[in-house]
Amino acid sequence: MNFSTKLRYGLLISSLFSLGVSSLSAKCLTSKDSTFPYRSTFDTLSPKPEADSLTIADRKQTRGATILVAGSSVGAAAGLYIYLQKAWWAEKSTNFHFDEGRDLRYANNLDKMGHLMGGIIVSDIYYDVCRGLGMNDKRAAWWGFGMGTGLQMAIEIKDGFAPDWGFSVPDIAFGAFGSLMPLLKQKSPFFKNTDFKFSYWRRSDKYFDARDLKPGFHIDDYLNQTYWMTTSLRYLTGNRVDWIPDWLGLSIGWGIEAESWNTNPADPGSGGKPEFYISPDIDLVRLFNPKRTFWKMTLKRLNYLKIPLPTLQLTQKVRFWPVYY
Repeated sequence: MNFSTKLRYGLLISSLFSLGVSSLSAKCLTSKDSTFPYRSTFDTLSPKPEADSLTIADRKQTRGATILVAGSSVGAAAGLYIYLQKAWWAEKSTNFHFDEGRDLRYANNLDKMGHLMGGIIVSDIYYDVCRGLGMNDKRAAWWGFGMGTGLQMAIEIKDGFAPDWGFSVPDIAFGAFGSLMPLLKQKSPFFKNTDFKFSYWRRSDKYFDARDLKPGFHIDDYLNQTYWMTTSLRYLTGNRVDWIPDWLGLSIGWGIEAESWNTNPADPGSGGKPEFYISPDIDLVRLFNPKRTFWKMTLKRLNYLKIPLPTLQLTQKVRFWPVYY
């Protein structure tokens, strides 16, 4: 299916819930460094306790964190399922089936980047929650992967019973890849220096006209969305150019053209020729380097959004935008 209002709002509900838990847990923890927001209180003890005592403490903390995260996640998932069942899936249903091809035509697959972003956001927030509760990097990253993938899997299974869509393997694949991002950032220098971002700028009302909707922001309006991959310029130059600030990045964007987007009722929303962009970008966390956990978490979430900056459009129409979002 397309990355519809259902999935986006579902991810938003889950993400807000998780962010609340991470904010509460962070109050009793101290900052570790400029790249990682949380530090276990056990790391601050001096002198260090005996090895056996530390092992017991760590085990108790990890066990408690696991129980808390698992319990709260189950509660959030159950509440989300009930809400979605009443709001979106109650009216009509059919036998479970896989998507028969419409998914690969919808929005010229730009919706796959939406699934990628959904996986990144949920796994990233759950990673921070787990680290805030004392889990180590690897365990927290796997919890983030499980929650990010699990949420999209649950919604995709429900869509397998929807008459207009079906279970989409590519959607799950992109969502799962996004959910791996905390692990990839631990293992890969490229992903450690790369962020995926999103922007929305309403330049066309074609989506709203086709659906007889009042123009305004709509989460399923891919004609006005752009997805970005930003990589640190210092990393791209092999750290050989010292005067390049570590917060400055090069961003490649992907959107679709409104003119070639299909409004035919037989296959609505398909097509849209790809539009590619190149632009500078800013890493807000590295720019401001906040010391307080609250501001670090706030900037980390704002980093999901592309900063409006001068942009060069490369395809369909070669055009320079003084400011593009």
